[in-house]
Amino acid sequence: MKPWMNALLSLDERVQLLLEAMTLEDKLALMHGGTPDAALGIPALKLNDGPGGVTGPQETAGTQLPAPIALGAAFDQDAAYRYGEIVGKESRERGTTLLLGPTVNIARTPLNGRTFEGYGEDPYLSAATGTAVIRGIQEQGVMACVKHYAANNQEADRFTQNSIIDERTLREMYLPAFEAAVKVGGAASVMASYNKINGTHGAENQPLLTRILKDNWGFEGFVVSDFLATQSTVKSIHSGLDYELTIPFKRYYGQPLKEAVAGGLVPEPMIDASAGRILKEMFRIGLFDRAPGEGIVPAGQLQSRDEEALRLAEESIVLLKNDEGLLPLGAEPTLAVIGQAAVNPIASGGGSAHVPCSAVVTPLQGIERRAKAQYAPGTAPVPTGPSFIYPSPLAFLTVPAEAFEHGLLAESYDTPDLSGEPVRVDTVSNLNINWQFAGVPHPVSAKWTGTLLPRETGVHTFYLPTSGASRLWIDGELVIENWESRSLYKTGVKRLEAGRPVAIEVHYASGGGEAQLPSIALEWFAGEDEALIAQAVEMASQADIAVVFANDYMTENFDKPHLDLPGSQNRLIEAVAAANKQTIVVLNTGGPVVMPWLDSVTAVVQAWYPGAQGGEAIAKALFGETNPSGRLPMSFPRSERQGPVKTTGQYPGIGQDTAYTEKLQVGYRWFAANGERPLFPFGHGLSYTDFRYGNLQVRETSIKGLPSLQVSFDVNNDGERDGKAVPQLYVAFPSETGEPPAQLKNYAKVSVASGQTVTVDLILNARAFSVWDTSTDQWVVPAGAFRILVGESSEKFALEAEIVPSLAIREAANQCDTVLDGTAQSMEKEVSAP
Repeated sequence: MKPWMNALLSLDERVQLLLEAMTLEDKLALMHGGTPDAALGIPALKLNDGPGGVTGPQETAGTQLPAPIALGAAFDQDAAYRYGEIVGKESRERGTTLLLGPTVNIARTPLNGRTFEGYGEDPYLSAATGTAVIRGIQEQGVMACVKHYAANNQEADRFTQNSIIDERTLREMYLPAFEAAVKVGGAASVMASYNKINGTHGAENQPLLTRILKDNWGFEGFVVSDFLATQSTVKSIHSGLDYELTIPFKRYYGQPLKEAVAGGLVPEPMIDASAGRILKEMFRIGLFDRAPGEGIVPAGQLQSRDEEALRLAEESIVLLKNDEGLLPLGAEPTLAVIGQAAVNPIASGGGSAHVPCSAVVTPLQGIERRAKAQYAPGTAPVPTGPSFIYPSPLAFLTVPAEAFEHGLLAESYDTPDLSGEPVRVDTVSNLNINWQFAGVPHPVSAKWTGTLLPRETGVHTFYLPTSGASRLWIDGELVIENWESRSLYKTGVKRLEAGRPVAIEVHYASGGGEAQLPSIALEWFAGEDEALIAQAVEMASQADIAVVFANDYMTENFDKPHLDLPGSQNRLIEAVAAANKQTIVVLNTGGPVVMPWLDSVTAVVQAWYPGAQGGEAIAKALFGETNPSGRLPMSFPRSERQGPVKTTGQYPGIGQDTAYTEKLQVGYRWFAANGERPLFPFGHGLSYTDFRYGNLQVRETSIKGLPSLQVSFDVNNDGERDGKAVPQLYVAFPSETGEPPAQLKNYAKVSVASGQTVTVDLILNARAFSVWDTSTDQWVVPAGAFRILVGESSEKFALEAEIVPSLAIREAANQCDTVLDGTAQSMEKEVSAP
């Protein structure tokens, strides 16, 4: 037996023995996705994307779970752990050893295309949720890689954008979730982001990677770059980057790093340190101590965990509005179910968080299992996009093989404007390509020409989603112009006649850079919004209740151009509500949308991207089989002009610089500080029952030997239905500290039977009262009186007490490992019936 395989030795001893047996080439291979000498017995590092479940081709992908933003909305630590447990088990079954997830970045702007991939706008909620997910993953023997470190809050110019942000804001808003992930969650690795932070890219940012992560926080795991995010060899290794994630390319580590060692620019002990960090986590997670293939399930025997996905979706649904108690639906109303999202739901967001699924339960299917319903599409489908990871047709559209009579002539150019002679000429059957995985070079620009044979007569809606610039001509008419805005959401319409061929021409120009996830697709839908809206209005006018489903696609690589529902969906909702006063809207979105029709509808349900079982979960909530218990993990503004990020300098930035001048006033903190009310506040969510709070008590206690406050109160269910309350504990700082008015510092999710009362105990550690002092580089508890607030949202408080932290608590500010230290145990539903 090789000496490092002796499990009785310490981790450090095993690592040192193995390093001594490795050549420089073996160590470098380990650090950039290569293969060390097989005789060493080092298990393969198999990476997989996974912030929202195990990604991959449909036949090997994991269960399609609700999107991470939905998990944030659950406000439930048990649910977060179960989520991670599912992802960890399915990763191990597929042979994955390093899972790239979860994402714990703060939702600074709701326009961010990856809003759905994180847990919302609050650092405490993101820290608590992400840490529970990591524990669930790693307890299955799979390493988690928490991302994207740090201040990665937009997709606009995501490879070059520079987040200009002060140290206090970083420490209090954008780093707590990462700190908790490594200190409490024990994350094996941290992914450095694409963007710059104060002028330096994440993968070579020494203050973040070494000073804060490794020195301040004592992180012993390894740092991974995002795909193709490494910018240098010598600077990156000196700054603390241990692993270059460059699949399918290898750029800066490997041979360039070997040459840097030979040239004396990088000392070999630095290589030992990085390789040793990787090996230590592999030993710690148990990779060396498993038999080859242990726990891996053959692809044909992989099973979906649909019941677990259903329960998670149930926990995440938020009831935003319910006038006149219209919900839950009663016995056998006549229902008009309207909207493409009822039959073509967006169950999973796009990009590296997308988890494909062939058997999604649609909302219409869920409703029809319980009641009779008529269905009308209402509008053309919402544009989505080509899969950026695994090419496939859009979920709701199919392009028949005979649509293009003789295929499309594809011409690729090495110039940005299709000038000169093509460098490659091909023929393709249709247009749906992801160059990163297509096996052909990515062109600087390209053109496709051919003939389309329509199957139906009428207005057709065309979609041309792409990562670059694009234009579509049909019979010489410019139908889609997307050359300057480069928006994912551009569509065009053209009336066609069945059987009459039309000329098609598509132009494309690269967005620039090999990490742009280059892709393009051309698809269409036969239908005209005006006629579809009229049909839906007629149906709604004849029904007792109209249920309108609306959706909005979000994905990596694109920010949203606005917060309106895309297409004609707002007009559809307004028209249906005018025809039927009992209209319910169900939102299938990855984040906030504006609701100009809000006053005209009776009820609104936020269902997020609910995963494969989302349709069933939505139907159970509508019919009262479950009682909605989700809460908003981010504020819903009245428009994109309301909120902290208002100027071009703040977003998307001037040049490459994005100024975080709002500082600590992110999300609900800004609304409270500026006396403005959002459309719906952070933490908001209704129930089919009524909860009453009382008997607030605050006393000093000791957790892990550190002084803390225990906040106790009663929750009474005054209604006729059992339900789950989500009490939220906020702390208001003395005004002279410059802190936002109130900040979430703990919460619980508790089941309370009708007519019953439970007592909830929540812990506040010293960090709950601390601010980051830049003059001393440490946490301090300011002098003065603090207010303890208990309520149902960031705007609705039921209980209040004033306290002055004791000297013992003040002195413990820097003894608490994280904002979660000692509080996580109070989120295990420590409640008792009186």
